[in-house]
Amino acid sequence: MKKNILFLALSFSLPVSAQIGIGVTTPVEKLEVSGSTAVGQSVTIDPVDYVNNAAGFTILGTDPQSAVVNGKVLAVENLFTPLTVQPYSITGIYSDDLTDLNLNIPTDKYFITIANFEAIPSSGNNGIYSPLADPEFYTNRGHFTLRVFESGPNWHVNIAYPTLNTQNTTDRYTYNFDIIIYSKRFYKDLGTISVDFGGSNAGSAAAAPNGI
Repeated sequence: MKKNILFLALSFSLPVSAQIGIGVTTPVEKLEVSGSTAVGQSVTIDPVDYVNNAAGFTILGTDPQSAVVNGKVLAVENLFTPLTVQPYSITGIYSDDLTDLNLNIPTDKYFITIANFEAIPSSGNNGIYSPLADPEFYTNRGHFTLRVFESGPNWHVNIAYPTLNTQNTTDRYTYNFDIIIYSKRFYKDLGTISVDFGGSNAGSAAAAPNGI
């Protein structure tokens, strides 16, 4: 007598959570690699954030300010990029002195420089590019001073023309300039190097900066 036996295969779907180790016998992370790692083509992180144009680049690096040992890997975008240029136009400045402009850029995260400065006198005033009187006798036209400085938690800007004697109190000026913002995540402050010339006109630093 022949018997037909029906075998039923049951399939169960169970959640699986495991760590993968390469060169590691007991990995504790989802992927843990011991030793050097070489990538043959590419690594993608959050691809929806990538923009395929020159203005939308993404930098991948470690964050030295992270509490994670050896730095946390992160994608660097927006103001966290190594360099940002912010144009400013300051109008209606009395006389010629921009004594103090608070940029509200925190000094603990960034340091800054100033570039592309332009001074525009208001309509009707003599301007600060002209000699004070007869150019035969007044040839010293002075100079601008541009300074960025720390005050409280923020960076400030001071721009002036110290030798100018402005007699017309209605004179106004517009100052245009760029502030170049550097993220301190990418730059290391090596401290100030002081060189004493001792009354000479030439000198040399004692050594190269420590840390380069």
